[in-house]
Amino acid sequence: MREKKILWVIIFNLVIIVLEILFGLVSNSFALITDALHNIGDVIAVVITYLALRLSAQQATFRKSFGFLRAEMMAGFVNTLFLFLTMFYMIYESVFRLITPEVVEPLYMIVVGTVATVANGLSAYVLNTLGVSSCLHEHKEAGYRHHHHEDANIRSAYLHMLADALISVGVVVAGILIYFFNIYAIDALLTILFSVYILFHSYPLLKKSFSSLMDFNSSEIEEEEIAAIIGSDSRIEGYGNLKIYQPSSKENVISLCLSFKDDTISLRELEEISMEIKEKLRDIGFTKIHIETVSIKEK
Repeated sequence: MREKKILWVIIFNLVIIVLEILFGLVSNSFALITDALHNIGDVIAVVITYLALRLSAQQATFRKSFGFLRAEMMAGFVNTLFLFLTMFYMIYESVFRLITPEVVEPLYMIVVGTVATVANGLSAYVLNTLGVSSCLHEHKEAGYRHHHHEDANIRSAYLHMLADALISVGVVVAGILIYFFNIYAIDALLTILFSVYILFHSYPLLKKSFSSLMDFNSSEIEEEEIAAIIGSDSRIEGYGNLKIYQPSSKENVISLCLSFKDDTISLRELEEISMEIKEKLRDIGFTKIHIETVSIKEK
């Protein structure tokens, strides 16, 4: 049921995007077109949410050992990079419009902007109710962590749509000001403001998705936090080769090597220590541990 509702949100907003671009061209309004381009990015965010729900049940295979784990970050990087290039172009064109303002048909801005506000508002409401229902459901299921991640995913899409609704309100206000006061430069000014806001809002995702694809150590996890957990066991001499991957916004993978002072420690004890460390790091991410003793290091 949730997937079906999200699919309707996607279709509904695609129709709004087409209308905004069409009437933006007809009315000569860059503000409408900018809003439409931003909506494209946010619709893709909702598509990612939809795909995440659909693909989460699929198991990894020999060929696809990580499944579709990186699909979210790949789509986020490509989408955000395209959005950046588009916004820079819109700013470039809008600067010329500020110098030599062009006539804009405000009625189209008011009507289409109002429709977009209602559409985005309804979409945000639907996504918010889905997030709440996931929250209630997660306390009834054993797989708490899985449902929590889904809720965070839907919550993100909800915030995207809420931001779209607010931007659409700005388009309506601009149309009203142009209609009553003939201040055509406000369309270009609003486009620049929207573009700067979108660039500022999108940069963290661009940085995060790029870092994920490059396998940079996650900036959201401090090494001191992991060191404190490992140092709590006196049998461990230290750790090394620490790597923290973030293949998706909901997953962290920690890989490290543990060294022990006593090279006569039993395999059972090594296994128990490893399991204890993994359990302590469970809330941070999935942990892979390699074992190293004094005799191995000397070789």
